Amino acid sequence: MSRIQAELEVDETRLMRAWMNRDPDEVRSMVARDCLMLFGTQPPALLDRPSFLAGLDRGLVCKGFRFHEASARKYGSAAWYSGQVDLELKIGASDWSGTFLLTDLWRRGTIKRRWQLAERSIAPTVPGDKLCDAIRALQLWR
Repeated sequence: MSRIQAELEVDETRLMRAWMNRDPDEVRSMVARDCLMLFGTQPPALLDRPSFLAGLDRGLVCKGFRFHEASARKYGSAAWYSGQVDLELKIGASDWSGTFLLTDLWRRGTIKRRWQLAERSIAPTVPGDKLCDAIRALQLWR
């Protein structure tokens, strides 16, 4: 395993645990201010950092996760992390648990020089527009 993959696996796990624990301070420290999260639903839905953080209190709940095979590679001053993840995911009263394709772009922070999540793309492996509607309901700019 490459050094970058080992580093990002630690950060991926730390971020997912912060989400599970609904720890906005820990999530905030790991997610870049301009981060966007694209949910590969039909149609696609976006969450920005403020919406994701607010979602921690508005029903965007991760109860569990398990990473499967993943790969990581540096790309200039950034790094990509991609793979599959099983999520126990709820949005409000709806259960969206399942297997998701995950692609994260990480970049070094300018002050503390730690990796920060710059962009996340996550797509369920089954189609459905109700998940998209549930994610869009979390958008603060609507």
